[in-house]
Amino acid sequence: YVAEDGRVRARAARRDVHGRDGSARARNGAAGARNGAAARSRRDVSTLILLRHGQSIWNGTTATFTGWVDVPLTERGRSQAREAGELLLERGFGDKITKVFTSELSRAWETASLAIAGVSDGPEIVRDARLNERHYGCVQGVCKRDATLLRYFGEDNVKSWRRSMHGRPPPLDESHPHWRAPPAPTTESLADCQERVLECYEERVLPALFEKPAATVLVAAHSNTLRALMAHVDGVPDDAVPSLHVPNSVPNSV
Repeated sequence: YVAEDGRVRARAARRDVHGRDGSARARNGAAGARNGAAARSRRDVSTLILLRHGQSIWNGTTATFTGWVDVPLTERGRSQAREAGELLLERGFGDKITKVFTSELSRAWETASLAIAGVSDGPEIVRDARLNERHYGCVQGVCKRDATLLRYFGEDNVKSWRRSMHGRPPPLDESHPHWRAPPAPTTESLADCQERVLECYEERVLPALFEKPAATVLVAAHSNTLRALMAHVDGVPDDAVPSLHVPNSVPNSV
């Protein structure tokens, strides 16, 4: 659930001490008060659901550094998005999603649209570039297992880009086929990505979680943006963040 300080915390039961005279009536009254408070708490808890986009044409066996390149979902990815919606329905979120946030990249936006199509009555979908995937600089569009890439930059460098918080690939420039004009970045570390994601979280997602009691907010985005957000709300140490696994199109409520 989301506490007032903006951190997502695990649900925990509280027990107050009442009826110190030991009487059954005092104990029963205390139990009733606790049960009532617990019921009110359950009604007022806000839920944040995180959903990575379905499989894109650059996922799978030909895994490619995708970043800000706007590649579409595969048919399997669209099926995964619909299945995510079915799972949300099974979990009781059919009419509870109050707002949806997603990136400006079509693979995330389409996943969000397909997932909520059958589970909720038209919640607002907000697109924000700060939820875009981490920018991979000049290696965007290159296969992650490309032998030439590994020889040219070195396996240790490539590993640091993928498996550390602060490693950055070399930036791209206007000659690159996947160049985007500012304000798009030219490269990012995972820490850079986390900074903009948390800015979006504080400015847009968190207020939406408090707009009404028991709000349910869906964030449909990308592996690194969700990894960065999960690390923040769960207090994951920097050295463990790159190892957080975010599977395609599996909703996770926190």
